[in-house]
Amino acid sequence: MAEININLTVHSSSTLFGKNRFPSLQQGDYAYYQNIDNNELLPTANDPIFIGKITGVGDNNITVESNLDPANIVGFLMFSKSKLINNSSLNGYYAEVTFRNNDSHNKSEIFAINSEVSQSSK
Repeated sequence: MAEININLTVHSSSTLFGKNRFPSLQQGDYAYYQNIDNNELLPTANDPIFIGKITGVGDNNITVESNLDPANIVGFLMFSKSKLINNSSLNGYYAEVTFRNNDSHNKSEIFAINSEVSQSSK
């Protein structure tokens, strides 16, 4: 599979100052694009087109493993995170938690404790 270079154009209202304008975009993410038909009354993005896996991130461009022609990639560019790399849940079989009040002069009260846990293997 070939690597293609896609230049990123940022809308002026969303431009961030500084070198890294796309802080959450990283190598290993997956790139998609959506053609927008301006002739539609309400343009929608129901069928994003998969470009490929992002192999590099520059200041104004990304490098993607893809066989697509970069000249045909127009419209809205988006990306998703790999669930293998960016797993937001806790993994494991058990958890041990200790709550301490380090202020012995004032009482503290816990109203709720929440967690999202996924078993890492069976």
